[in-house]
Amino acid sequence: MKILKYSFILLTAGTLFSACTKQLDLPNPQAVGNDLAFATDANVKQVLLGAYDGLSSGNLYGGNIQIFGDLMAASGELNWTGTFNTYREVYGNSMLTTNPIILNLWGSGYSTINIANNVIANIGKVNAADRNKVKGEALFIRGAVLLELTRFFGKAYNDGNPSQNPGVIIKTTPTEGFSSVDFPTRNTVAECYTQVIADLTEAMNLLPNKNGVYANKVAAATMLARAYLQMGNYAGARDAANTGITAAAGNFSLVGTYANAFNNSAYTTEDVFAMVVNDQDGANNCHTFYSVPPFGGRDGDIVILQSHLNLYPTGDQRKDLFYLYSGDWRSGKWRDVFKNVKVIRLAELYLIRAECNQRLSTTTGDTPLNDINRLRTRAGAPVYVGSVTLANILLERRLELAHEGFRIHDAKRLGETVNGRPAFDNRAVFPIPFREMNTNPNLVQNPGYTN
Repeated sequence: MKILKYSFILLTAGTLFSACTKQLDLPNPQAVGNDLAFATDANVKQVLLGAYDGLSSGNLYGGNIQIFGDLMAASGELNWTGTFNTYREVYGNSMLTTNPIILNLWGSGYSTINIANNVIANIGKVNAADRNKVKGEALFIRGAVLLELTRFFGKAYNDGNPSQNPGVIIKTTPTEGFSSVDFPTRNTVAECYTQVIADLTEAMNLLPNKNGVYANKVAAATMLARAYLQMGNYAGARDAANTGITAAAGNFSLVGTYANAFNNSAYTTEDVFAMVVNDQDGANNCHTFYSVPPFGGRDGDIVILQSHLNLYPTGDQRKDLFYLYSGDWRSGKWRDVFKNVKVIRLAELYLIRAECNQRLSTTTGDTPLNDINRLRTRAGAPVYVGSVTLANILLERRLELAHEGFRIHDAKRLGETVNGRPAFDNRAVFPIPFREMNTNPNLVQNPGYTN
């Protein structure tokens, strides 16, 4: 069920009760009907802000999605030293079906999708001038969350048959109350990706190139490229990335130094999409668990190991961003408190375009060599001369996007070994939460887990 926040103006006691002896019959202020909730353009836009609020939750892009992506494929490069067993289960690929943070990912994901579905269902109430933008934002949110749920709770697209493997539940219509609650089965992985592609493609076509702190064409193109890349559709990923880079021209650009791309309280020119955090609102679980007490963090629960630091070439400023605390290395990306959480940086688009062009022997937009060297130049790393290999590009991706949540998904699509096991191991897929299995008799559990 949706939860909407509204402000109600209370009449003064004198006005409310003057000369009135009849029993009051006031509506329940906690049960706002759709006729009121979506009555006007302003109301629908207010609900859209609720979808962004859900997206920024610590359970989603407020940190846990990034942390899960790193911890699940630590492979001797990260160490979880914290006391929270819920995260330790993710780090050790030993999740229980009752793990509350996994349940929260599922629950917050579907709550956010439901809010977006309500906006889409009532898009006709939005002023015509804003209708495309509002619908595009809602589609972006729905598509992005469905992609994340599919990647965590379903097998990788290249693991077996995606047309048979169970993914997650596709919901494209709002659940408006108990009367509309149903008990659907899981859609296949292929069906989930088809819906993700449809949502993000339409969003990309509807959104403006720039849109303040909200979803824009570049963000939708990047998320679309992520989905295509996960599927192994390199032409689709290349073209989406190139569309994003084209739309970014004049609106987004790489910041001057790598360190300046992080720990920001305002959008930088490189931030295509980020979760805004301040001392009044917003969650940054990356800071909570990566950072240390002098910078407002917890206890430095995630430690960076030497094997990761050894990947950086001499002179690479990305290595300089790590810092020592209590004898252990820490990620400087998430050092400072009340700073924005990066979801999409422009650098990712260059990496996707370079990888796909290299695989396809094409030069759409630019050569792989130029795309990779622009990132290495910014980082102060030695540039490649003459040519670049796929291995060079994949390493560059690993260094540039380290500790931003990409590791497990890259390991799966590349068929790598993580934590001493194949990335296709059943333990590299989240279990369907016990509560959901217990509530919906039509759900099937993932292999390797008991209900």
